[in-house]
Amino acid sequence: MSSNLLDDVWLRKGTSVLWDNKILTGLLKNNRVISLREFFFYYEKGWPEEEMPFINDDLLLVAGLDAAIDTLEASNAEEWVTQEVYKRIYDFQNWAQGEYALVFWMSQKDRWKEHLDTNRYTWLCDGKDRGKEIELGSGLWNGAQRSLLKIETENRLVGLYLDRIS
Repeated sequence: MSSNLLDDVWLRKGTSVLWDNKILTGLLKNNRVISLREFFFYYEKGWPEEEMPFINDDLLLVAGLDAAIDTLEASNAEEWVTQEVYKRIYDFQNWAQGEYALVFWMSQKDRWKEHLDTNRYTWLCDGKDRGKEIELGSGLWNGAQRSLLKIETENRLVGLYLDRIS
């Protein structure tokens, strides 16, 4: 079972998923979110630090993962996240060496499903596979979802955080 994270360490390191509009608005006051395509581009370029639009000099906010998943069939989406997205998250983490946070904006909290009995997180697909569940947690965090913390601020859950994947 995940514990709650009550401080803001997720803004400075680790990998998170964020779904809270109020928090997103606060992060984007004078900054910008990048697309999933840009995130892949930065990976291809070897994480050019001077080009990446970090928020507060240490947070890279990425949008579009949920939309990309929704364009794929459920079985292909799960494989793509596990093969392609995870590879880039892991590479970013190794490049960042604990100095930067990576946050994925996925606006629909209700599409995340926590399975307490097996300590898994799944994602409810949309599109032609609407309602099917894919193992998104294991794809993003490579089985380390047992160490996930639920980000809590102002007495509400706003996302999920993992310090380090393996």
